Amino acid sequence: MRTINNRPNRALLPAIVAATGVVVAACALNVIVRLAHTTPHVGDIVAFLPSTIAPADDGTRLLVHRQDQFGCVLDLNVLRRSGGSLVVETRPGTGMSSFRVHWAGLRTSSDSGNCGSDADLIVDRLDLDVLSLSAGGYGVGRKQPAAFFTSDIDVAN
Repeated sequence: MRTINNRPNRALLPAIVAATGVVVAACALNVIVRLAHTTPHVGDIVAFLPSTIAPADDGTRLLVHRQDQFGCVLDLNVLRRSGGSLVVETRPGTGMSSFRVHWAGLRTSSDSGNCGSDADLIVDRLDLDVLSLSAGGYGVGRKQPAAFFTSDIDVAN
């Protein structure tokens, strides 16, 4: 009876385990970096590109504050139709969950709750997350869904 030599296969096992560990560590690090970037930073922008093809009216309206003034309303449907942008100007201090942002655009609401075309607003962190998700993320222009690994390949049109 002939015996089979398994030494080459046994030698590959540690290399396969090490390579798997490196891939898992790289994926975990990438996810952690992406989660850390979801926190708004000073200078981040939430841009609403004007569109005549707006999604169904979901009725989402966010009440925001203005320093030394009455609050006003950010109506997501109006923002999607008319466009505009919010720029994060300050981060919250310890224990605070609101951001100071600057709004620039046509209008924020179609009623008396309109913030105007230019306003400094105080927005809660959760509301800023809702705005970012509604606009497709932070940044200007066409946005792509987040992926684990990014590439320089353009998938436009």
